[in-house]
Amino acid sequence: MTTTHDSAETKKEILIDGYFYDITSFAKIHPGGRVIEYYAKNGEDSTLAIQQLHRRSIEKVRKTISTLKRRPATNSEIGLDPIVLEKNRSFTEDFTKLYLELESEGCFTTSYTQALIRLVEVFVFTGIGLKFFSQHSVLKAVGFIFILIGRVRAAFLVHEIAHFSYTGHPKIDRIMASLVDGFFVGLSGSRWRNQHNRHHAMPQRLNHDIDLETMPLLAYNAKVIREAKDGKGFLLQNQAYLFVFDTLLVGMIWTLYQDPKYVLKHKSYVDLVALIGHYVLYYHLGFWTWLFCLWGVAFYFVLTFSLNHTFLPVTTEPTHWIEYALHHTADVQHEPLYDWATGYLNYQIEHHLFPTIPNFRLSSIKHRVRALAEKHNISYHIHTYPEAVRKTFNNLSDVSEQVKQT
Repeated sequence: MTTTHDSAETKKEILIDGYFYDITSFAKIHPGGRVIEYYAKNGEDSTLAIQQLHRRSIEKVRKTISTLKRRPATNSEIGLDPIVLEKNRSFTEDFTKLYLELESEGCFTTSYTQALIRLVEVFVFTGIGLKFFSQHSVLKAVGFIFILIGRVRAAFLVHEIAHFSYTGHPKIDRIMASLVDGFFVGLSGSRWRNQHNRHHAMPQRLNHDIDLETMPLLAYNAKVIREAKDGKGFLLQNQAYLFVFDTLLVGMIWTLYQDPKYVLKHKSYVDLVALIGHYVLYYHLGFWTWLFCLWGVAFYFVLTFSLNHTFLPVTTEPTHWIEYALHHTADVQHEPLYDWATGYLNYQIEHHLFPTIPNFRLSSIKHRVRALAEKHNISYHIHTYPEAVRKTFNNLSDVSEQVKQT
């Protein structure tokens, strides 16, 4: 909730467990950046977002919250229709019940065996790739493919590490994310964590979800185009056909501009050291190897993420944590092959509800999440992999047609 006083300063409050907490000063030093201000608006309730996104450091968060000024929140101040407010409370009650059950069953417990397997996998693919790449002719091509797979596996691994569900220790996982992302992928683990948490806070929310901010290269929904002239670009109007090329540009922008800029601005020295190691390695492998690896990783990674959200509706309204996951997120084919091929990103609904559950455990909770959706009469979106790909590219084409007609 935000209120304006006679002074130049605007008071910012967030709703947690029925109380408004004053974050006017804290928002300036919040470790996660301005994402906390997303919830400082009428109708928003940050209770479940804080509970789930900060689960690994919840005691520290509670201590911080206890230092903030608070006041009881009345129904009228929350700013929601009474029917919506009652519905949200029912959602929260059932979600919290499921969360506590999963917690008591050890679903949030990390596995060092799984962690080691995931990390060894990256080293094995990369090591074999480097060995073959040092050979000639066909073996060199095989080596390139293995190096590429190693980078893709590393990118999926970083996604999990950045949620602190790899070792379960935030300090260790922060360092691991920076080292793995920097050396193997060539990106900043610190920046990825910062940007990805903004996506998880409010997926498919216009002007909030960072994953919707892909202009002028891509537009997953016509509503992200603020002015008609912004949709007239050649790349955007042909994005379904140029998606492969667009992902190369996305990868280059991340690698050559946005991530280095972030690392230097925030003095992320672990990221910097890892990035230097990455470029030392690829200096010996050659420019074209680096470029085509970058292209392959960018295409596969962006496509995989696109299968889970992009063809679903966007929103501008306050939305409950459950609805963000079920209305605006989709799962993809629950089978071991796709679990591996997508780095467990085929369980996006479950992952968005419980982002700190280790990814390999998501398959074990899918039936209970589906039951929660059915109880509240909400669709549980799940598609086969080919169907999800088709929907993704059909959506890109439909958006292009919409902007051509404006």
